[in-house]
Amino acid sequence: MCASFDTARESEAKYHEQFYKENELFESGSWISQPTPLVMELLQRLLKYTPAPHVLDLACGVGRHAIPVAQQLTQGGHVTGVDLLEDAIDQLQKYAAKYEVEDRIQAITHDVENYQIEPDSCDYIIATGCLEHLSSEESFRQVLKQMQAGTRMGGIHFISMTSSVQQVEQDTDKVEEGNIELNLSTERLLEILDESYAGWNVLARKAVAQAIEENKDDKDIELRGNWVTYAVCREPEESRPDRLQQIKPEE
Repeated sequence: MCASFDTARESEAKYHEQFYKENELFESGSWISQPTPLVMELLQRLLKYTPAPHVLDLACGVGRHAIPVAQQLTQGGHVTGVDLLEDAIDQLQKYAAKYEVEDRIQAITHDVENYQIEPDSCDYIIATGCLEHLSSEESFRQVLKQMQAGTRMGGIHFISMTSSVQQVEQDTDKVEEGNIELNLSTERLLEILDESYAGWNVLARKAVAQAIEENKDDKDIELRGNWVTYAVCREPEESRPDRLQQIKPEE
């Protein structure tokens, strides 16, 4: 790993640790105030056919998705949450107890890049704000392969991540490449995802421009880029149920 990766990893870890200390899960006004609506919509789709699924939440943080997903598993199943930050995992366990779902959540401190997913073990894999924190494009492809090998027929993947990120210092308007570990262009990211998931049923594919103000590394900055959402289902070729949405690549 190069020095720039280590610097970005340290910066991201400090930001998230501080953020989780200052913001309560599901409290209004932050990005952990509620789960992503499509994550929950896809879960309801899955529960119609798999009432007791194994859900894997990669880079789970303090439980933005793990907690509400676990609350929906009323007929069995469980959630495995994996995160690099020990403090985040500690808080996830506390929130699981608070929301009375500790019996349905396994919390693991581990780097997603090196986490081993058991073959054919998962029904739903959530990776939101996760895969941009890998060390290289090669590692990104390898993690996608592991996710696919670990998914049973009928299983769903939900991926959302930043791309084409630029960092703007608010005091000086200085623009530089975003300080994240893997900053792929939007076009390259979608190309890799399309190649990797050839043969899967694409449920959602979109890129939305975003600008987020943060205090990072003791500087007030604005992160500009695109937020890519990509959701797919592993289905036999002869089976293609109605799609939630299908967004074609721009010409």
